[in-house]
Amino acid sequence: MSRDTTVTERYMERAGRIQGPASEKELDGYYGGYAPRPVFLSAGEVQQLSRDLAVLRGALFRLPRLLFDGDLGAFARANGMGRTQVRVIERASAGVPNPPTSMGRADLYADRSGFRLMEYNMGSTIGFDSGDICRGIMENAGFRRFAEEEGLQHVDTLTEQVRTFRQEMGLAPGDRPVIAHVEWSAYIEKNLPYMSTLCRRWRAHGLDVTPCHVGQLERRHGRLWLEDRPVDIVYRQFLIEDLVDDDAEARLEPLLGALENGEVRMFTSLESELCGSKASLGMLSERANRHLFSAEELDVIDRLLPWTTSVTSGPVVLEDGTETVLLDHAVAERHELILKPTLLHGGQGVVPGWSPDLTPEGWRGLLLDALDGPYVLQRRIHPVPEPFPDPDGGSRPWIVNWGVVTMASGYGGLFNRCAPVDGGPDVLNLDRGALIGSGFHAGPTPRT
Repeated sequence: MSRDTTVTERYMERAGRIQGPASEKELDGYYGGYAPRPVFLSAGEVQQLSRDLAVLRGALFRLPRLLFDGDLGAFARANGMGRTQVRVIERASAGVPNPPTSMGRADLYADRSGFRLMEYNMGSTIGFDSGDICRGIMENAGFRRFAEEEGLQHVDTLTEQVRTFRQEMGLAPGDRPVIAHVEWSAYIEKNLPYMSTLCRRWRAHGLDVTPCHVGQLERRHGRLWLEDRPVDIVYRQFLIEDLVDDDAEARLEPLLGALENGEVRMFTSLESELCGSKASLGMLSERANRHLFSAEELDVIDRLLPWTTSVTSGPVVLEDGTETVLLDHAVAERHELILKPTLLHGGQGVVPGWSPDLTPEGWRGLLLDALDGPYVLQRRIHPVPEPFPDPDGGSRPWIVNWGVVTMASGYGGLFNRCAPVDGGPDVLNLDRGALIGSGFHAGPTPRT
């Protein structure tokens, strides 16, 4: 289904009169800056994306059982996890059942055929509330009139996040557990402003939450403690990729011991992050696995997911069923392929084969270094640019990385990265100069 651009066209006709920046309040220092306009989804697009991502998420959640007989350690190793990471994942899942979360962010480009998935990030580290940007945009009287005329709405992602947390942690409306929002020690200084803002907003929703790092947690008297307070639930801010050092398990020992013994719960599980890895997308894309999925799942996989494969020294099967040696194919087709580490975030280690600074020899060398390691190759998506207002008048084409947020109730809003086509980065993320974007949708918000 190709994009419905009618609202965008009407917006651009009136952009000089109704555009206005978001209110740049608490979060601007964390994100760096906002895109010059919101983007828009039609009611049909929101419904289709909500359905497709729910189906895809279900297929990802079934991978450990379908391919590894439920062995989470084997699934972790197939995702490229090292010994310490596998051990931590197994221990963290050994206590109170904590299934994968519905909280995620699918990163998509829109090409001429419709939306195409690059990544599906799962878990409690997906990003902040773009609804705050939408509220700022709505302060512009001209845009507010436009939104009313078009029937535009936006989702309060933070409210949906809190609802998802309460639902998945089994909390009753009046429950007020003690929550520790836990980051890895090395990143607490950088991320504390973000965490403090998030905790303050969660408190406004009736939750008792405090930011901290893993080194501040202690286990005593059959409980996990943060200073003098027993912790009921850990809100996980740290990532699987943080657990690579030999002493990572020792640093996490208080938390792991408490999880194993059912003394604390964790939102979200490390299994969730595994299901959202790029290697797991490769498992969905692998033609040898197609018999494991339903007709509905295959339809979504074929429409949404570009061909994705592990970087293997063995043969691979292409989209048309042709079997070939991956290295030869990847060298010949480098302008249509992108190399990605399976679990790093924020565009780290991602190399587009079409980069003008990359020689054929350099590309081949990168592939040889990645061979049989924790990397995937993915077919390039050719995004259709969106028109954005130019400060000097007229419009300028931009690329949008559509970050579609999913929550327990379904569609959870948009958390986009945007940059101009001319001079924009090959990989859109905030650390490389992309701007944060928000979005509105037409019609009622779908709920599952």
